[in-house]
Amino acid sequence: MRLNRAQLLALNLDSHIVVDAGAGTGKTSTIIDRVIEHYLSENQRATRILPKPERPIELSGGMIVSTKSDTQNLRDWGGLLPGEVVLLTFTNKAADEMKDRLRKRLVNLSPGPLSDDGNIRTDPRVRYEGFNEQLLTLLDDAPIGTIDSFFNQLISPYRGILGDSLTQDNISDSGRILLAESALNILWRLSSHPSRLSEAIDAGIPNTRSFGARDVLESRDRIQRHYASRRRAINVIRNISKRSIFINEAIKDLSDSEGKIVPDKLSGRILESLNSDELDYFIQETQSKIFAFCDLVKQYPNDLGTGWSSESRIACLDHLSSTPPKENNWDKLVWLSDVYQCVASRKSLFNNSSSKKPSIFPRGNLPPNSENWERGINNLGSKSKLFKPITEEFKELWFSEIGDIMLHFIRLMILMNKENPPNTARNWRSAIDTLPLSLPESPPVGNPDNKFGFSLEHEARNLDDLRIVMDGFNGILQKLKEINEVHDFDDIQKQAGDLLLANCPRICENFYPESVIDALNNASDEYWRDDHINSALSILENLEKNIDTVGESIINVKESKIDLLRRFDLLKRIRRRFRAFIIDEAQDNSPLQWKLLSRLWGERYFEENEVSVPDTPWQPTICYVGDIKQSIYAFRQAEVTGFLEYSKILRHINSHELSSIPELTEPGRELRNSDFSRDPRNSHEITIASARKHYEDGGQDLLGWIPFNHYDGLDVGSQEETDKRKEGLISLKINYRTDGGLLEVMNEWWEDIFHTRHRRVSNGEFYANPQKLFASELKAKIDGGIEWICPLNSDLTTDPSLNFDEYLDAFDSGESLERQGMMIARRIKYLIEGKPVRVLSPNGNWDIQPTCDKVPPSEIMVLLPSRRNIRDIIIRYLNDFEIPSQADREGGLLERPAVHTLNGLLQFVSRPKNLHNATWVARSCLIGFNDKQTQEFIGQAGKNENLLLRLKDLAINSRQKELVSRWIDLSEKGSISELLEDTLDFSDLLLTYSDNASLQDAEQFIGLVSSLSSELGGDSIVIADRIRQLTENESSTMEAITIPPRDAVRIMTIHGSKGLQASVVFLVDIFSKRQTNLTIDSRSRTMVSPELFAANPIPWTDEQEIKSATWMHTKWLYESRKDAEARRLLYVGATRAKNRLIIVGSPKGTEWIENDDLKGLKVPWSYTKPLPQLGQIWLESLRQGSFRRGEEKSIWTNEDEYKTEQLKINTDRYLDPFVMAHESFVGSDLLPGMVVIHEEECFNVDDKQFKNKILTPSQRISSKDNMAKYSQKESIIQTLIARKDSNYRVKTAPHRLSVLSECSRRHWLETRGGLRSNPIIPFSEESNLPNPKENLDMALLGLVVHRIVEIGIGNPGLISSSSPSLPNSWVKNHPNDITNPEIHKKIFNELIPNDSTSSNMSNIVSEMTTRLSNSRLGRLVSGEIIQGEKVEGLRTELPFHISFNVPINGLTRSRWTPNGPEDISIIDEVLVQMDGLIDLVLCTDSEEGPSIRPIDLKTEEASKLSTGNLDGLLESLGDESYAPSCDAEYSMLHHHRMQLALYYRALEKMEQMKTRPRKVLRPAIWVGVTGRLVEYPEDLFLEAQTELEEILCKVASIELNSDDALSNHPPLPLEFSKPCDSCPFSKGSIPICGPEKQEL
Repeated sequence: MRLNRAQLLALNLDSHIVVDAGAGTGKTSTIIDRVIEHYLSENQRATRILPKPERPIELSGGMIVSTKSDTQNLRDWGGLLPGEVVLLTFTNKAADEMKDRLRKRLVNLSPGPLSDDGNIRTDPRVRYEGFNEQLLTLLDDAPIGTIDSFFNQLISPYRGILGDSLTQDNISDSGRILLAESALNILWRLSSHPSRLSEAIDAGIPNTRSFGARDVLESRDRIQRHYASRRRAINVIRNISKRSIFINEAIKDLSDSEGKIVPDKLSGRILESLNSDELDYFIQETQSKIFAFCDLVKQYPNDLGTGWSSESRIACLDHLSSTPPKENNWDKLVWLSDVYQCVASRKSLFNNSSSKKPSIFPRGNLPPNSENWERGINNLGSKSKLFKPITEEFKELWFSEIGDIMLHFIRLMILMNKENPPNTARNWRSAIDTLPLSLPESPPVGNPDNKFGFSLEHEARNLDDLRIVMDGFNGILQKLKEINEVHDFDDIQKQAGDLLLANCPRICENFYPESVIDALNNASDEYWRDDHINSALSILENLEKNIDTVGESIINVKESKIDLLRRFDLLKRIRRRFRAFIIDEAQDNSPLQWKLLSRLWGERYFEENEVSVPDTPWQPTICYVGDIKQSIYAFRQAEVTGFLEYSKILRHINSHELSSIPELTEPGRELRNSDFSRDPRNSHEITIASARKHYEDGGQDLLGWIPFNHYDGLDVGSQEETDKRKEGLISLKINYRTDGGLLEVMNEWWEDIFHTRHRRVSNGEFYANPQKLFASELKAKIDGGIEWICPLNSDLTTDPSLNFDEYLDAFDSGESLERQGMMIARRIKYLIEGKPVRVLSPNGNWDIQPTCDKVPPSEIMVLLPSRRNIRDIIIRYLNDFEIPSQADREGGLLERPAVHTLNGLLQFVSRPKNLHNATWVARSCLIGFNDKQTQEFIGQAGKNENLLLRLKDLAINSRQKELVSRWIDLSEKGSISELLEDTLDFSDLLLTYSDNASLQDAEQFIGLVSSLSSELGGDSIVIADRIRQLTENESSTMEAITIPPRDAVRIMTIHGSKGLQASVVFLVDIFSKRQTNLTIDSRSRTMVSPELFAANPIPWTDEQEIKSATWMHTKWLYESRKDAEARRLLYVGATRAKNRLIIVGSPKGTEWIENDDLKGLKVPWSYTKPLPQLGQIWLESLRQGSFRRGEEKSIWTNEDEYKTEQLKINTDRYLDPFVMAHESFVGSDLLPGMVVIHEEECFNVDDKQFKNKILTPSQRISSKDNMAKYSQKESIIQTLIARKDSNYRVKTAPHRLSVLSECSRRHWLETRGGLRSNPIIPFSEESNLPNPKENLDMALLGLVVHRIVEIGIGNPGLISSSSPSLPNSWVKNHPNDITNPEIHKKIFNELIPNDSTSSNMSNIVSEMTTRLSNSRLGRLVSGEIIQGEKVEGLRTELPFHISFNVPINGLTRSRWTPNGPEDISIIDEVLVQMDGLIDLVLCTDSEEGPSIRPIDLKTEEASKLSTGNLDGLLESLGDESYAPSCDAEYSMLHHHRMQLALYYRALEKMEQMKTRPRKVLRPAIWVGVTGRLVEYPEDLFLEAQTELEEILCKVASIELNSDDALSNHPPLPLEFSKPCDSCPFSKGSIPICGPEKQEL
């Protein structure tokens, strides 16, 4: 496959590479090729300077088909293996695609001359046919995935040392939301009374050196006071907790060494956004103008007054005009703020909208006298015209773009600065009344023109309160996760930080000295460095030397040092595993992800005999790929500046390595050169290539070294770009996606859209630069297409038709979104059918456009800036035109119509007396009551009446009555999921919402309910309350995810389209404010950016505004970032198009004009700052492009603009679609025209009656109703014929057989009933314990003994030569160690790590193992031969799997329906499957010949070993025969007969498959309390075998018989109720069952 030169440079494996990949430039192909080169290149930077990590000698048998002679010795392979190359991307979908493409490339890789046609690749470096198979096998476990999944995989083996007590399962979305809400509720329920602080600590609030529980609760109370209500305060914490990464980044630079936010750093951070050069220019211009004003005043003393007061505005202005500010920016802004307060009226100082500007030099003069500051001069009178030029120039400067920026900082300075302007009276009052730290209950009384504001100290404390409360909330949340044994990706990132020592591991904070913790928590911004770890180790060494003077425990210091050294060594060994990193979509990494990833790039572990440690900060080879122009995930805390920062660092490191690592430039073996980049495919010892390769393009593709200054096609490059290439920055600019003409047009757009003039924060690193892309050779001469669906957007005067059978015309009575939806649907229909459209001229002539090829629906993509409003309209119109469509994510799941209905039913069955819930269901499509029926149902209901029962009586028909009865029945049983599933199957829900998405929505909701049922239990009230909580607090976050049909129009947000492409792309609703306004953010009263975060307090009323410098500046930064991201969003959306881009939307007021002077499509022109709409951004780029290209006759500009060389704004444009179809002045000769479609007549080329072909909603409902009625006619209802089923399988556990043999009722409760049961000690045994306080856990004791026997039992391995062979592991000689104290200690530590077991358990275990060891079987396994019997081999814990074909004589399975039970299938035979473990399988040889026996170890009556009683099983103590000798042994054999009969069958089946089988002896039980081996008597054994068949039939019947109810399994009669004594449902803490006739 031919790569362009930039792609070849990106294959450079010998330096770090950052790839700036424009849209459609083949970055994924480049990444795949780079990965493969890492695998195949034995000579590269990573192999030259880094040690080879541990590798497998060979892959496990069965994984590789190739013979060993055809495979590579992996330890000898010189290239990298898949496990050594980390490949990360942004989404699971992208990761799967990467892996799939890698597999396809590797499958087709084989030895041979160098050749690659894009499908089959041969390479001389591949020396074995099976090498690609080895790589493919290793690929399965390779670190390829998302960053989150990579870290999850990384920490998994080390959860123990990280102190992770949580489950390895990630919490569900709903679970995460509910847990967060619980944490917030707990936080606000906690009392702040000093006597109850322990409750806060118990809840999880951490006690740290910087804050404790008291601080958290005090901060919480202040926040609540600042927001006037608990609800608002909770909402603030909820919102900032979602942006914790950005907040932590901001806090890092705002806080002191103790973590407290301080005023000085806060003011410093605010001033960082100020451009000093712009500030100096502004001050210079301002000073010259106020000097001119004051000088002119002095020239007219008689008219304006002389000897003005020293405490007047003019005196202040005169002083400022002659006194330049100091050098620092703070004083410069103070100077400007003093000027501003002199020349602007106090009331207007904070006016900052385009419609409400500050009143500067009102009427050309200084503001009039105020209550405490005189003007100082008279009215200007006749002299006003002399002052007008000066004051107008001043206003022009201050209302310019730079003036707007300066005014923002000036207002901030008025809030932050405590000093009064010069020449003010002592009683002068600022325009801001600063509030005290302790807010009053009501707003202070003062000047109504004044504003209230916070001091810097108050601002810092406000932010600190948010920080402290957020930490407290996180502590509570963490505690809830521990209680619920769940975790999320936040926990994974925290654990990754602990593992990689990015900070002090949280588990170590309890015992590391404080100074060490501080050192570890203060890592440098160069996160890959380990200076903070070395500093911590140095501190520990000093503490160790001076232990007497520092007050630390010597043991603690030494343990801390050993622990930290061990963790540091582990970190280096983890780093050693990875020799290359490739990070895709790196522009969307969060700051935390950059930090954690770079922790893996530092110094690794080197053995003494390996290569020397290279002189470089980054040891692995790093490559990251991205495009700043496509960074659109700020809402996921992606920070675009990281890409730029790391790009600079990478380039610097490359320059450093070139001069500092001699291995890279070694003569004759050089890998790097200052002017060339090495192509790893060609620069190696084996250079065999196919003949075709030599002739193609003069053999250019075989060059071993690529010059940095060679470019492709029309791309001429520049010296600056060449220098960047040399430093590792490669720009991919050849576009393989978009047609050449369309690409040229879009290139022109980006020149303006990403122009520096749009950068309000001039030093902001979050802005993208324009990048000119060049069409590939195949696309370069194709024109492509661009259209603008610009629907008329003026107010309508006609009312819609009242005829429900008449299709509603969006152009007669609809609004803008309706028109857009209709025109999009019609255009898509024409594209699919290959029909032409036409455009209109102002003269009324129509021009039919050329017909395009038919476009399949799957090649059409509709992109939305946001999902709100427009999406459902588009889908509705597409459904009207019968066009298949699917939205990728349907928005909030709980807001979807079908789910809303099911949720109403859930709420109703949980609270059947609730009138609201009852009405909700009654009026829904499930019941369909009209007003009269609803009134009868609700209005005549009795107080506290069960409305579910009442609904049954009032049901409309018999089917509905049966359905409501089903609801009643299943709700009483707690079967909520089944209730919802039956409703889905047998109600009118899917008839009402018949689209496929609604079905998927409903199924997703039922899945959510099932999940909550598993987490919370089956109580419908609890489940309904959780769903309601989700609905009220976070309904939009539970997204409905649906699977689209294969050939359907894709509808998605621009965010969701990232990485996708389509032949035709619609960019929809671009003139709406929904994408660029801050309504939601302002309403939430919180804003967060990586630089700063703030909340907007409202302590009294919404009308009583408080000015906050932090809020104002955070909002200003947020707006700037929002505008920058909106531009990137437009780029991402437009660049998805391959052949045709269709812009959709129109400004308000767009209309068709036919006046004599002005004709055509009138498009109002505006540009809303600071957040223009996407459409305004696009239109402005057309205008600026024409102006830049000097197109004087352009439709986008006016002729006088060229004369003045200035573009004007807010002037309407009159467009001629007829002319624009051929010349639209869009900057491309290949694609000069743009098709403008403005009304529905543009589609009526040959289809005048399309409206008559479309069914209205009313007609659809009637059609469905008629079909539903028709389907109920008995004459057409077909009885379902039950199918014959022979493939049913039932899986059960062996122990269930014993349960079922004793009591089928218990079996039913545990299987069909879904109840959990835990083993309990029978009362009879519990009463025999010597000390009830010991609480001896017999189940745990049994587990301990089983484990000791498993690993300690002896094995003489005395197999006779004449006996059938046994596996090696069965005959491996092993001493009998079951009494070994070390074994006991090991097992106790393994199973009871906190050493909480009692001494009594230890004594019982010791006594039992002694008896087992001294028994006949114990002596046999020790090697004794007893009565001619010897042990030849044995196996503990033998796994088995066995199946039984069980006849069940025509069992009929049926399901409930409103018309009665419906037979589904008839089953004659079932395959019952079981698997399990046999405790011990003993192979012996005796007079009867070689044999094998299953043995089960039982520890029953173990408590009697501590009492001295010799009854029960102990009656047989000392008897060495195999026959049972007491009633207790007979009872034990009888109880476990099913399990042992099964073991026998399993072993018999295994032996039958062997060539020389052993005789299978009857099973036996090894009795722990006596050591006796008790064999089943023949009669009991045969009886058990027969009974086994019957029990298997029962298992299958209970499992498969849908009508099998609990009533079919009555309680045991009293005389046969012994099993009830050990049944948890009878003797548990809450008895629910018991013997027949027993009172419960």
